[in-house]
Amino acid sequence: MPHSVPVSKLMVPRNEWPQLRADVDVITAIKILRIVTEDRKLEHGHSTPLVFDENYSLIGFVHLIDLLKSVRHVWEHIAAPSELKRVRDLVVPFRGSVKSDESIIKALDIMMEHGVSSVPVMKDGKLEGIVKLADAFNELAALLFDEEDPTERHRLLRDHHF
Repeated sequence: MPHSVPVSKLMVPRNEWPQLRADVDVITAIKILRIVTEDRKLEHGHSTPLVFDENYSLIGFVHLIDLLKSVRHVWEHIAAPSELKRVRDLVVPFRGSVKSDESIIKALDIMMEHGVSSVPVMKDGKLEGIVKLADAFNELAALLFDEEDPTERHRLLRDHHF
């Protein structure tokens, strides 16, 4: 059951997630993300960049919308701020973390308690990966509610799905 499924089964490895240094300015961050996205063809859902300090310690993540708000002056043709924001100014800290051998239930508890859609998976203070809500939801739904009878699956979709 769900208590026996470790987050390591679902986590996205850290090297498959976009990463930024906290000290980079927002324009450079956007350029880096564009290059990384193009080069690696990142999967949908892996687009919220993780932010690390100079010691490669995870300090949080940054919303793409916040990066864009910080450079709005570029397309609105208004005066640029006297100093560009740094990624660290926009960081949102994670609300909790899990270890790779912990249950997906613990990750889901953090997500539900704090209204977040991802939780870092840590080992000895270093990031191993990220577990996403969509992946945990699908795993839990499959374990608890999968309908295996093809006739019933068809009926459910026919009667209750647009």
